[in-house]
Amino acid sequence: MNRSPRPTDAAPGGMRGATRMHDPSEVAQDRVRRRTMNVAFVIIVVLNIAQVRVVGVRGWDWLSVLLLVIAAAPLGLAAKVFELRFKMANEERARMLRELPRRKEAEWAAYAVLATTTFAINGEFLTWPLAGVWLYDFWTYYHDRPERMRHVYAVAKTLDELRGFPVPWAWTLPALAWEICRRL
Repeated sequence: MNRSPRPTDAAPGGMRGATRMHDPSEVAQDRVRRRTMNVAFVIIVVLNIAQVRVVGVRGWDWLSVLLLVIAAAPLGLAAKVFELRFKMANEERARMLRELPRRKEAEWAAYAVLATTTFAINGEFLTWPLAGVWLYDFWTYYHDRPERMRHVYAVAKTLDELRGFPVPWAWTLPALAWEICRRL
């Protein structure tokens, strides 16, 4: 029979009652964040409905819309980086962002150039990338729910995401290639 690694003099119930201290600033910031996400969702839906009614989306345009949503997903990290303004001092935030590896900074710069180009040539569907930004932010916000309440965890998680995001510039290539093929 395998012996338990648990010491014999340990409390019978373990540390069941151990919880972290309640921090009202984290709860308030989380509440504001959720409300902002809800308001942003409504605005994005209204803008996209208006775009469909005014400009129209027909046939293969829906593929362009889907590719634009995918191309804009990495921009969802911008919301998290912006949110750091409320979780850390300016000097700390600037130092943290300077700690990004140069290669990753170059990847994000390439993404910025390609995303700007992609969104510019798809100007008639410019409201749809907002959905990609919102979807990425929504997914990561609720996916990381256990950690999101602690400011320290959110800061570390954001830095990890910035460092580990898989080649952000590649997310724009399908939309760019599709638009070039469509125009030829």
